[in-house]
Amino acid sequence: MSLQSALQDFSGPMVSVRNLRKRFGRLEVLKGLDLDVARSEVLVVIGPSGSGKSTLLRCINHLEQPTSGEVIVAGERVNRGDLSGRALQRHLNAVRTEMGMVFQHFNLFPHMTVLGNIIEAPIQVQKRRREEVIPEARELLNKVGLVEKQDAYPGQLSGGQQQRVAIARALAMQPSVMLFDEVTSALDPELVGEVLRVMEDLAREGMTMMVVTHEMGFAERVGDRVIFMDDGLIVEEAEPAEIFARPKEERTQRFLADVLK
Repeated sequence: MSLQSALQDFSGPMVSVRNLRKRFGRLEVLKGLDLDVARSEVLVVIGPSGSGKSTLLRCINHLEQPTSGEVIVAGERVNRGDLSGRALQRHLNAVRTEMGMVFQHFNLFPHMTVLGNIIEAPIQVQKRRREEVIPEARELLNKVGLVEKQDAYPGQLSGGQQQRVAIARALAMQPSVMLFDEVTSALDPELVGEVLRVMEDLAREGMTMMVVTHEMGFAERVGDRVIFMDDGLIVEEAEPAEIFARPKEERTQRFLADVLK
């Protein structure tokens, strides 16, 4: 069964991580994490810089290879030691098709128009027809409020507009899970809101989302569950109202006291 078929039929957690560890040389960045993300859940990951938040997302997407442990999507193990070469690459390509990822820096192709950026992966990776993909791309641009910019180039857009194009580009692959890695941290403050509104719309539509962010208002307003990480560990997790109003762990209390001043 293909991963796409498994995602349609699977009733368990959309994403599961079991005893996930990641080392860079002597530095252990992730120290045995366990977590589940339910279908249509918005899981927000907060914590200080260097706590392992971005590495967690990159291991889930296999942009970083876990040192040990398991990453499971719809019951299908992502990091498979029994595959190698082309078989492993085909497997990872299938997984990444189902997990859209948006980064802090927009990573748009500067030589392509906005529309070209969005249609590139569906045509090249999914081998879909251009005439089929273009109307869908325009619908996505309408969703993020940028349909009038389809013929512009990334350098002609503001940071907030570029990030909204990056979200539309990830959605063009029709993923089942969206991973957001501090997508507003490189933006000027007045541009943050336009990106967060697009993410809130996705949450209302039922998209499964893992969001690493320093935007505590977004975490409290949109998250179904919040995880606080520090030093490669999950220190505390709870519903937003609980973790922001009554954090149990002293480390969580200190972090929130600092960021909510």
